[in-house]
Amino acid sequence: METAAYTKRGYHEYAQEGHDAEFEGVITGYGAVNGALVFAFAQDETRMKGAMDERHAKKILDLYDLALKKCAPVVGIFSSCGAFVEEGVTALAAYGRLLKVVADAGECLTQVAYINGPCTGTSSAIAASFDFVVAKEGVPFYVTSPDLGGKALGSDTVCYTGSEADCFGYIRSLLAFLPEEDECEDCQDDLNRRLSGVSADGEIGALVAAISDCGVTLPYFPAFGDGLLTAFATVGGVKCGIVANDYAVDGGAITTEVACKLTSFLSVCDDYGLPVVTLVNSRGPAADISVDAVKALAYAYATLEVPQVTVILGHAIGAAFTLMGSKSLGAELVYTLEGAEIGVLPASSAVAFAWNGSITEETTREELEEKWRTSVSTPAAAAATGEIDDIIAPSEIRARIASALLMLSC
Repeated sequence: METAAYTKRGYHEYAQEGHDAEFEGVITGYGAVNGALVFAFAQDETRMKGAMDERHAKKILDLYDLALKKCAPVVGIFSSCGAFVEEGVTALAAYGRLLKVVADAGECLTQVAYINGPCTGTSSAIAASFDFVVAKEGVPFYVTSPDLGGKALGSDTVCYTGSEADCFGYIRSLLAFLPEEDECEDCQDDLNRRLSGVSADGEIGALVAAISDCGVTLPYFPAFGDGLLTAFATVGGVKCGIVANDYAVDGGAITTEVACKLTSFLSVCDDYGLPVVTLVNSRGPAADISVDAVKALAYAYATLEVPQVTVILGHAIGAAFTLMGSKSLGAELVYTLEGAEIGVLPASSAVAFAWNGSITEETTREELEEKWRTSVSTPAAAAATGEIDDIIAPSEIRARIASALLMLSC
C-alpha cells in the first residue's frame, strides 16, 4: 500500500519547463513480508532519475515515522543519480536528515538496504548505515567514482550479492529469520539426529548445514573474510548465529579481515538476541593481524549478552582457544571432539621451544612431537582444567548443540 502517492517535485526558479509537475523519484509504502508488517521505499530512476531533493527525503522521513510507531522493519531500495543539483543546500540538508533518521532508527528497528541501481556519494553512506546491505551484481556502489581515485564498496560492506531474484529471496529469508524477541520454535528436525561422515577438517559449509535444522542456513558476508564462515540458522528450533573456522583456508588463521567479520556478526547476534554457536578449528591469529582487530574481537565475545555454545572441531591453538568463544570470555558450554589438538603452540613449535634439548639419536623430533600431541595438547588434558565440559564424538555435535541451546534459550 503506497503512501504519499501523489507527491510531486517542488517548484523552484531553476526547474526545467514542464518538469515541475513530475512525481517524486521515490515510492514509499507498506505491506506484508512472510505475513509480517514491513515498510519500504524504492528510488525510481524513471521518475526524476531518482534524484534526491527535499520532498524525496520527506516521503522517506514520513515513512520512518510510521515504521518507528509500529517498530516494524524498513527495506530501502536504492537507485538514484544523486542529489537534485539545482536545489543546492536544500538537497544536501535532505541527505543529512536521512542520515540522522537511519542512525536514530538503528536502535529500534531492522533496516535492510538493497542496492539495485546507482548508489553513489552520500547515498552510499546512507545505504551503508543500514543493518544489512544487499546488492545486485555489478551495480555502481561507491562514495567517489573509482575513475576519480575512489573505491567501490564491496565485500566488507555488502553481506550478500546476487541476481535481483536472489537478492529479494535473501531479504525475505532474512526478515523471516530475525526474531523480534527471544523465541524458540517447534523443531522441524530430529533433535537427537546423529551426524555421519563428519570430518573436522572437511568442507565446513557442509558441516554447518548438517548441524542446522533441515540443512537450512542463511549466509552472512560469504564473500568477505576467507577462512571463517558466518551464518544464521535454526538448531533444535532455536534461532542462532553460527561461526566456524575453515581449516582448509590457511589453517583457519584469524586474520584482520576474519576478526572484523566475526566482530560484526557477533554484534548482530547480540542486537537480535541470537545465541552464538562457535565451531573452532584454527591454528591461531595470523602473524600480521592488527592489535585493534584482536582487541575488538575479544571485547565482542566478552560483552555478549546472549547464550554461547562452543565446539572445538580439530585445532584450538594459542589465542584461537581464548578468542573463539572460550569459557574465559563468557561461553556457558564448551565441548571438544575426540582427537582435537588444544594447546599454547602447535606440537612442532612446542617441542622446539620446550623439549628441543630432549632430541637425541634415540629420540627423534617426530617422536617427541607425537608424544606432545598425545599427552600434552589432548582434549583430556584441556578438559581436566575445567575449561572443557565434555569430549564428544563427531556424530554427537548436532544433538549436543541443540540440547545446550534449548536449555540456555527457551
